[in-house]
Amino acid sequence: MIFRHIMFASKNDMYNCIIYDVYLYRMFVCLKKVIYRTRMKRNILFSVLIASLVLMTSCKPTVKSGYVNVPTVTKNALSGIYDMSPTSPTTRLYYEEAGQGEPVILLHGHSVDCRMWDDVFFKLAKRYRVIRYDLRGYGKSGMPEVGFGYLHADDLNNLMEALKIRKAHLAGVSLGGMVLTDFVALYPNRVLSATISSGAITNIPDRSSAPKVAVQLYNDTVFALQRQKVQDNLRKGVINLKKDWKRSMKQISGKRYHSIKKKLFRMIDDWPAWQWTHPEVDPFIGDQADSLLTKQKVHPPILLIIGQHDFDSSKKSMQRMASLCPGARIEQMSNAGHFTVMEYPDDFEKRLEAFINFADKTVIK
Repeated sequence: MIFRHIMFASKNDMYNCIIYDVYLYRMFVCLKKVIYRTRMKRNILFSVLIASLVLMTSCKPTVKSGYVNVPTVTKNALSGIYDMSPTSPTTRLYYEEAGQGEPVILLHGHSVDCRMWDDVFFKLAKRYRVIRYDLRGYGKSGMPEVGFGYLHADDLNNLMEALKIRKAHLAGVSLGGMVLTDFVALYPNRVLSATISSGAITNIPDRSSAPKVAVQLYNDTVFALQRQKVQDNLRKGVINLKKDWKRSMKQISGKRYHSIKKKLFRMIDDWPAWQWTHPEVDPFIGDQADSLLTKQKVHPPILLIIGQHDFDSSKKSMQRMASLCPGARIEQMSNAGHFTVMEYPDDFEKRLEAFINFADKTVIK
């Protein structure tokens, strides 16, 4: 820089050059500081990001998965066709478990599986021991054996036995809600609380006090009708049936249908559709729940969550449940449809946790 200044003829030229060089030097220093600070900010940001990811990974509960064996024919089933022994005495239920604390068991809907609970499973696992499982005939669980009676509620009871759970908070949506209704009716002493959404009591005649001959005649008739329905389904094809099923999902969903569509359709695609291709016996107690719930002097805490845009029969079944359990709490989820927990998972999770907290204060364990 100095040698360049000597080349100038006048002092003014040299002075101007020195001023210019000083200006460039200051600009260089400032630029260097900016680059240094930017690098530091990037390094800090990168470090914070890595730390956050490590923290999130370390805080995310570890998921344990496995299978439990349950009887092929369950003790409270009244819908069996055959008196002979099934091919296998047991079938398997797939389950996933995470977290510690009070047990919370989650039950999914028809044509989907336990992934329905993805958006609330890990949140709940921060405070509770959370179990979600695939019901018999869905997901990774075993399929029913044609003609042999079972109840989903009995399966839930046997799952709890296998996992050494005496009592639990229970939550079910759609098919899962129907299972919980049966479970509350049959096993009230095992329920800390029941949160039921999008389905409750099923319309199946009460056969518990009917003569054995009448029960067998009814079961044979229903089974024959189911066989005919299966033949019709096979002629149409499972692919076409699923297309129609997917279209119907939009009609019973709320305003967030498009946000759940991809995940919902993925589960429907994975569903083996055993119930459409085999004559299924009734896996519910139906109207028998009316008499059992009426006889109960004290009901466990029950929360009924109704989606505003759910179909009418689902709403009516839950209102019927509420009439049989006067202490049940009813809450409506505005803008939600049938798949409440998928459409508004944060809202559902808050309602569920609030009700669990309420039940913990009122139930003698």
